[in-house]
Amino acid sequence: MSKERYVVKMEMYVYAENDYMAKKRANNLKLSIENRRHSDCIEIVEMGEQPFASFEYRKIDDPKFYPKGLIDEPLQF
Repeated sequence: MSKERYVVKMEMYVYAENDYMAKKRANNLKLSIENRRHSDCIEIVEMGEQPFASFEYRKIDDPKFYPKGLIDEPLQF
């Protein structure tokens, strides 16, 4: 019996204090799914901020998570 490959697109809400923590929590969820059997090549394609019960949406330009110790640019504070 051969197995077929399927594409599954997922969307979820992540609650965080700021963009950095939202990216970190999304990345942690991605890794927890990747570490289970039968999943591979998970990618976070888009992220944005959307207040509860609102149509407003602010897209985050780069949804990839970069740990603070690995970023070459100065911190924003």
